[in-house]
Amino acid sequence: HRMRGYNVLHPMGWDLFGLPAENYAIKHGIHPRETTERFAANYRRQMQLVECSYDWSREINSTDPAFYRWTQWFFLLLYQRGLAYRAPGSQWWCPQCRTILANEQVEDGRCWRCDSVVTRKELEQWYFKITDYADRLLDDLNQLEGSWPAKVLSMQRNWIGRSVGADVDFTVEGSDRTITVFTTRPDTLYGVTFMVVAPDSELAAE
Repeated sequence: HRMRGYNVLHPMGWDLFGLPAENYAIKHGIHPRETTERFAANYRRQMQLVECSYDWSREINSTDPAFYRWTQWFFLLLYQRGLAYRAPGSQWWCPQCRTILANEQVEDGRCWRCDSVVTRKELEQWYFKITDYADRLLDDLNQLEGSWPAKVLSMQRNWIGRSVGADVDFTVEGSDRTITVFTTRPDTLYGVTFMVVAPDSELAAE
């Protein structure tokens, strides 16, 4: 595209924050500021050796205060508007790395980095309330008809999802507790014979 006369934005950046960098620094007794700068410089050197055509004047680094001040500002904005909140959640936990892992980082029940056996752990964590925007996102997909591939629009609609129905409270026999169930067919409630709770829920443990 550049050779055809288009203006092409082609920057490079380094996402250097995170526990892998911290664990490496602890293991080798070196401050993460030093190791992240050294590794970024080495990657840059290698990319320039093979003449990658990045616009180095636009290089960014997630450990640079001039960069992360904006991610912090953005997070505070979400928090002040009630869109960032804390809640418990079940996560994969690696006892060796002392960190949570994404599903993709767990291979055959082991940590992809250190090969330790991982377990599920209930942890307090931060969430973004993106569900507040679900209806708006779905409705606005209509504006992309004709300019986005139909397959992509369909995937987005299925990913966001929309169900219209009602929350129904069921009382637990011998308890003052209730179980709230969402259903798209409240007219079929008289035929309910049983319900299932998630195996990792508090109620199942009780």
